[in-house]
Amino acid sequence: WVYEGVIDDPYGEFFIAEDKSLLKDYDAKYWRQRYSLKDGIPSFLANIAGKILTTGKYLNVMRECGHSAQVPTSENSKLLSFGSNHHYLECVKVAYEFASGELLNLIKERYDLMGKLRSIKRYLLLDQGDFLVHFMDIAREELMKQLDEITVEKLQSLLDIALRSTAAAADPCHEDLTCSVERSSLLKRMATLKGVEIKTSSDSVDLEQPVSITGLETFSLSYKVQWPLSIVISRKALTKYQMVFRLLFHCKHVERQLCGAWQVHQGARAFNASGTAISRSSLLCRSMLKFINSLLHYLTFEVLEPNWHVMHNRLQTAKSIDEVIQHHDFFLDKCLRECLLHLPDLLKKVERLKSLCLQYAAATQWLISSSIDLPKLEEPSDGFSGSEKFKRLKLRSLSQVQKVMIRDATVTESILKFEREFNNELQSLGPILSSSSQAEPYLTHLAQLVLGVGFDK
Repeated sequence: WVYEGVIDDPYGEFFIAEDKSLLKDYDAKYWRQRYSLKDGIPSFLANIAGKILTTGKYLNVMRECGHSAQVPTSENSKLLSFGSNHHYLECVKVAYEFASGELLNLIKERYDLMGKLRSIKRYLLLDQGDFLVHFMDIAREELMKQLDEITVEKLQSLLDIALRSTAAAADPCHEDLTCSVERSSLLKRMATLKGVEIKTSSDSVDLEQPVSITGLETFSLSYKVQWPLSIVISRKALTKYQMVFRLLFHCKHVERQLCGAWQVHQGARAFNASGTAISRSSLLCRSMLKFINSLLHYLTFEVLEPNWHVMHNRLQTAKSIDEVIQHHDFFLDKCLRECLLHLPDLLKKVERLKSLCLQYAAATQWLISSSIDLPKLEEPSDGFSGSEKFKRLKLRSLSQVQKVMIRDATVTESILKFEREFNNELQSLGPILSSSSQAEPYLTHLAQLVLGVGFDK
């Protein structure tokens, strides 16, 4: 076991048990459960039983990958015990260090672990933006459908087009990317993620599914990971990547919609709209853009990038595959926590603010066109005298002025309503961030970025 990773135990006397029913699987159960320690470990091996178990596991994985690995042996390295001589402890340590180093090199060099992690970062953490912009353009119509109406196969073909027609085509790993559509909201999905601690400040947090949910809220990317890389990038690890992706993807969607609304406002600058509802709407649009840009800046530059570099540096100095797994899992859990996915009270507020931004962006075209598209005064047809023409023009003008006044009042009230709701939600975010930042210091950065964003009065 210690030198070849093989158990030859026909009578069940060895203190390591093998579960032969487990196949090499994507969920890394094979790594965690295929071999385990039994009760009744010999007392003189009790302190190093875990290291003995791990040594054989390392060697076993290499054999499963078709890589010949055997700890070099000599007379001095034989496992012998004479009285109080603990030479065997040193032998186990040497075997462990050899097996650990060999497996680590195999996964890093032959299977390019860092290359795969960089590729996952490129797509699932939106490190490469051109393919995403192209995909969101061509898949917008499909993503806006209700869950039951979405065709995953069509989304996959659109994703393939986006990948092939952008810089992602140069990445050999882009073919491992697949798309999926979840059946539940992000909040509800986080609550069902096993082993993730969800902190709520009250019992009133509603995790129920929204009444109307589209592909924009539930679209996700997945990644094909083969054995033995699935030891590190397990199904659970990929699920955590997907949670972060869903949050980033929806924020990007909100940003794009608000940018479209801002362009509409810029197009209306040709009209003298100073002091009108348009100028007020323009300020609100700018405040919403500041909010979503601040949120994206926090998620990207305050959370994902720094934590990624810390993990990358730690992986370079890791001495075993278990250390690699530990650093990778720590990175994912820290990202989930700092991306607010462990704080449903806070996340629900952010979701509400994003919803208001989307509602406003959808109404912008109507708000602007209603403010500047004044009806033209029609010339009365021929056959009337000059005085009759003047009377008809005057009556029509009065009627149209009244309509314009009513319409302007409606537009102004709509903008003020959006403004009030957005500011109220943004201000209510303050106390939650302030109270949470005492226990979670990273929220101080978010508070500094977001709380200063409000409607300019």
